[in-house]
Amino acid sequence: MLSPSPIAPHPRRRGIALITTLILLAIMTVLAVVAARIAALEERMAGNMRDRDIALRAAEMGLRDAEWDVMTARGIAGCTGFVPGCANGLCYNGWAGYTVPVWTAIDMTVSPSVGYGQYTNATRIAGVFAQPRYLIECIGKQVPGGGGLTYYYQVTVRAVGRNPNTVVRLQEVFTPHY
Repeated sequence: MLSPSPIAPHPRRRGIALITTLILLAIMTVLAVVAARIAALEERMAGNMRDRDIALRAAEMGLRDAEWDVMTARGIAGCTGFVPGCANGLCYNGWAGYTVPVWTAIDMTVSPSVGYGQYTNATRIAGVFAQPRYLIECIGKQVPGGGGLTYYYQVTVRAVGRNPNTVVRLQEVFTPHY
């Protein structure tokens, strides 16, 4: 009796190579689709981080512009020029302070907030959807021991990146050193 040829497939094994190949191909396709989605998500995340960085840099430039406004551009001394409430970006509510922070109660996209360079003539910031805007709040504090008043200025800046939905707010409190 002749033995079966070693090359001839066993009757039960017919088509198994095709099924195995199709399963492996399906798995590789799923992996490729998942990898493409992950890459697209990472690209969006990187773009959002880049836009936030642009907005953050614009906000920092807005802080420097407001400092220059206080120290030089408008010649602000103490709380002179600050009126109750806010006008021309200058906010004051006396010794009592605000019950609600002024920067939350005012629309920082329009007046009374001040646009970047409005008083300092700073060059416009390129690559942002809108120029930063800021408010300056005057804070007078009594120096212990009867030394008079020390004035602080709280600056709140709202800046936007390239995308109008990317908004950064920064605050600082400083005492000018003339």
